[in-house]
Amino acid sequence: MTTTHAAPRASRSRTRGLARLAVAVACALTVAPLFAAAGAWLGWRGAPALPSDPAALQLLSAAIPGAQCAVTGRHEAPFDYEHPDEPLTWLVGNDDYNAGGVELLATGTTAAGLRAGLAAQGWHTADDPTIDGYAASRGRWALEFRAGDAGGVAIALGHAEPAPVTPLTVAGYALGLAAGALLARRARRAARSALTAGLLVLVPGTVLTTGDLLWALTLPADVTTPAAWGDYLFFGVRLLTTAGVLLLAAAVTLSLRPARPVPPAT
Repeated sequence: MTTTHAAPRASRSRTRGLARLAVAVACALTVAPLFAAAGAWLGWRGAPALPSDPAALQLLSAAIPGAQCAVTGRHEAPFDYEHPDEPLTWLVGNDDYNAGGVELLATGTTAAGLRAGLAAQGWHTADDPTIDGYAASRGRWALEFRAGDAGGVAIALGHAEPAPVTPLTVAGYALGLAAGALLARRARRAARSALTAGLLVLVPGTVLTTGDLLWALTLPADVTTPAAWGDYLFFGVRLLTTAGVLLLAAAVTLSLRPARPVPPAT
């Protein structure tokens, strides 16, 4: 009789163990990109202010002597929505979350024609798969070159990736793996519903961000990687991310609350 009941108990125990492992892996792989995005965001806080329009023109004239350049626009923040004042952007997000910079137009030349001159001026260039053109970097500044819509060459002068971004991103991911696994292990019964719901609504942001973190590893060193946190701010994903983070925070809170004392038996 004992042997008959031992097998089902062992099977149920293995099933519960596998389920706990699956939750721990899912939680770790969900929290890790969140922490990596936070680390990258912190790393970008050290980016310097963009040069003024005259300073940007002076920098370009030194980088590509002889080209006639004019400033056509600018976005001050290292990364931001192109139209941040739209009412629903900060609630549901928007797909136009891009790098800031000074936008310029060079006339009387071509993007290919400028590339050799950049190398002669000490700029490092590389084909940029994020745009239909190439990128150049030197020191704390980065340039993007592509054919302009109205002729000429469209140039974006922006920030080269600050040195702390990569180590903070990697450290954030590693810390997130540990924190996610710990949360799954310590989650109490009262917190499991919030934890499960949080993991589910974070799936779109988790998949997109993890994919972009892996894709960033393939980019040339002279190409500034997109914001690691940008996928969480896309249309619809931002709302889900906000809800997911709140649910995970609720799960943490419920898991940290003191357990209710068991009343003595009467």
